[in-house]
Amino acid sequence: MHCFRAISLAIVLIVVWVGSTQPDEPPQYRAYPIRRLPGHAERKAAAEAERQAVESGFASPALDETAHAPTPRRPAISLGFAGMNFPDGGGSVPPDTLAATGKDHIVEVVNSTIAIYDRVNGSKLSETPLTTFFSGIHISDCIFDPVVAYDEIAQRFYVGAIDLPDVCPPTALHNQAKLLYAVSDSDDPTDGFAEMHAIDIAETSNSHCPASIPVGGDFTRTGWNADAHVFSFNMFDFPGTCFDHVAVFVIEKATVLDANSNTAPTIHHVDFDFPNFTLVAARMHGANSGDPMWLVEESPNLNHIRVVKLTGLTSTPVASSTDIPVASYGSFADAPQKGGGFKMDTGDTSILHVESRGNRLVATHTIGVGGVAKARFYEFDISGTPSLTQQGTIDPGSAIYTYYPSIAIAPNGDLGMTFMQSSTQEFVSMYVTGQLSGSPSGTMQTPMLAKAGARNYTAFDCTNNDGCRAGDYSGITVDPETTDTFCAANEYATSAASENWGTWIACFTLQPDIVAHDLAVTALKASKTAKNGVPLPVTVRIQNRSPHVETINSGDLGDGLNTGLVRLGFTPSDDDSESCNASVALNDAKNAKLFSSGTKALAVGKTMAVNFLVTYNCASPVSVKGDATPNDFSISATVHHEDLAGSIPDTHPEDDVCPRGPLGFDPNPAPKGTVDKGCGKQGSPILVNVVP
Repeated sequence: MHCFRAISLAIVLIVVWVGSTQPDEPPQYRAYPIRRLPGHAERKAAAEAERQAVESGFASPALDETAHAPTPRRPAISLGFAGMNFPDGGGSVPPDTLAATGKDHIVEVVNSTIAIYDRVNGSKLSETPLTTFFSGIHISDCIFDPVVAYDEIAQRFYVGAIDLPDVCPPTALHNQAKLLYAVSDSDDPTDGFAEMHAIDIAETSNSHCPASIPVGGDFTRTGWNADAHVFSFNMFDFPGTCFDHVAVFVIEKATVLDANSNTAPTIHHVDFDFPNFTLVAARMHGANSGDPMWLVEESPNLNHIRVVKLTGLTSTPVASSTDIPVASYGSFADAPQKGGGFKMDTGDTSILHVESRGNRLVATHTIGVGGVAKARFYEFDISGTPSLTQQGTIDPGSAIYTYYPSIAIAPNGDLGMTFMQSSTQEFVSMYVTGQLSGSPSGTMQTPMLAKAGARNYTAFDCTNNDGCRAGDYSGITVDPETTDTFCAANEYATSAASENWGTWIACFTLQPDIVAHDLAVTALKASKTAKNGVPLPVTVRIQNRSPHVETINSGDLGDGLNTGLVRLGFTPSDDDSESCNASVALNDAKNAKLFSSGTKALAVGKTMAVNFLVTYNCASPVSVKGDATPNDFSISATVHHEDLAGSIPDTHPEDDVCPRGPLGFDPNPAPKGTVDKGCGKQGSPILVNVVP
């Protein structure tokens, strides 16, 4: 089943806070109600019933043919900082998070505010209400659904938002719906946005609603290529009960790059009749003049994605479309969150974000697997007739919900993604992941937590039936000064008591798929006294501090002295002419239990014991009581990563040996940080005395 949506046609809700004594709470909040096609509530209820059936064991979840195990590596986050939050957003829900990265700046928009940050350190340089930003061209204070993009071909930021006074307190201006549109004067957004236009997007119904009634824009989407900036809107009647068509506006870039608002832009307009819905234009990196604009939407045909080619952008745009079958999917229920309370309304299955580079076209949306929301991505080849080249689903577990994804393509061919995640064990949090160029089709790296939720989310718009609004979208772009760095913006739950959406911005790269290892020696257990010539058990415990499961073969243990993953070392400290030496053998009987299937899969953060039998031989051992210096040997244990298959040099050698001094916090934690108190008694030597 399809699950369509149109979101964020704005109204103002006045909320009276009885007895409130908090002066920082605005006296009124703006809620952006959900606008979706008829039947969404029924599909959502069916998805909840399916989820319950799967959870109770009465049904199996639908097979997602694109769900693959993540690759071993995780993204590396190089910069993370707080974006805007509920008070910054003008007291509105949901945040409608979006951000774009330029050469030296990151620009973020939430539902009614724009902010500019320093790209190097994340410091906020400015924050401006959109009513102020668009001062002089807006016709009401009801500005919503903003978008921002960095067009690296033109080296300009541009911003768009809907100005729709009809959905604020009635003003009888239903025929004055506008797209507020601004282009920066240079690649530095702090230089200003002199180019500003209020573009008429008011229309009358022509497809599905009663004839000739006013319809207005909702759920702004935008893309660009070498010739144009393209905006699309879902056109609803003003009660929001009838969806009519998708309106696409093509703005010729040549007419908007002179930083002069007196120069009228050249605009072309194309309508896509019902049942087209949420048609998203691509951000087309590396496009050439004359190239078409590519757009993506869900097809009305079940389990298909529609790829639309729009040509003639600077004359008369003409559209052609291809419906492409994809792995089947369903609708999804509201997402739970840690701490109980309200669930999160995570939207529907509409396409959310589209990008292209060369002949690669990628898109994301949220789909349902067994009634549970999962983020999915697609890649299409657009060198000829569009065709599907890969698809994949972010599925960390059957009861874990992933939603509101966006995707980008780096110049080196890597894919980057961000999404939100929650479950009964996790607050609403932000994650990033990606696919290295050349990695197996349909796979992504193990997602990295970019910002953990701090509390269960709640807001004034939450209800038991409809949950709390999440999203309505996220943003990710490639840093134009690099070939491999992504910067993403998404939502998480802050620690505030209510209305606690916040946004986080994280820049990251993907790590090579070469298997790196970090196995630490955490304990060495041996008797302080050894009887001469009698085998003595010695145990070495190692921990997996790698960000992936370690697979260890029985043959990796070698002989435990000169070869092998774990090796014992003996330093004689005899000064009584006892003439001691030691022989080492692996305790095969005990170690065999580790390798019942020939290999040992050591999960992240887990430990295992490697067992030895050590025989000490001294020509003239002295009894303990008669030995004035009873330390014949100092023992150590070392882990050797080079004996594991596919190894690269260990980047954290400090924990490879035991005993060692206290290290404090482990800089390469597994997986949430390990306090390392040293091996042995605060790093003291491990000594053995040999007796007769």
